[in-house]
Amino acid sequence: MKQKILVASLLCISAMAVAGDLKPGLWQINTTMEGDNLPPQMRAHTQQDCLSADQAEDVVTALRKDWNTEGCDLGNVDRSGEDLTWEASCNQNGMQSTMKGSVTLHSDTQYTSIIDMTMPGNKMVSTSEGEWVSADCPK
Repeated sequence: MKQKILVASLLCISAMAVAGDLKPGLWQINTTMEGDNLPPQMRAHTQQDCLSADQAEDVVTALRKDWNTEGCDLGNVDRSGEDLTWEASCNQNGMQSTMKGSVTLHSDTQYTSIIDMTMPGNKMVSTSEGEWVSADCPK
């Protein structure tokens, strides 16, 4: 259960990583995951997330705020053109994990993200494709 919560939060955060260059609104995110001891129901899923106009104003600040909310420490964040890379560590419920992630912006309506996560006895790789759906988010 702890893994599911952490992974879900990581996927939501990926959507905001390049927020300054993406349209605010509703995004559909298709994710595939590979990893040790990963249940079949977590290997592929689709979700929708809303990106606010405020989140779109400052990429790194939005990313740091979300990581801190999740109880994680966001280390290095580097941006080079259309690519953003970052590192983070988390200690949630006594479980230490480290992550490295990257986001590539293909356009203001499409991105790809990859997150490598290591926890004691477990490694996972999550690949997500985000696509803008609408300017309106459900209430």
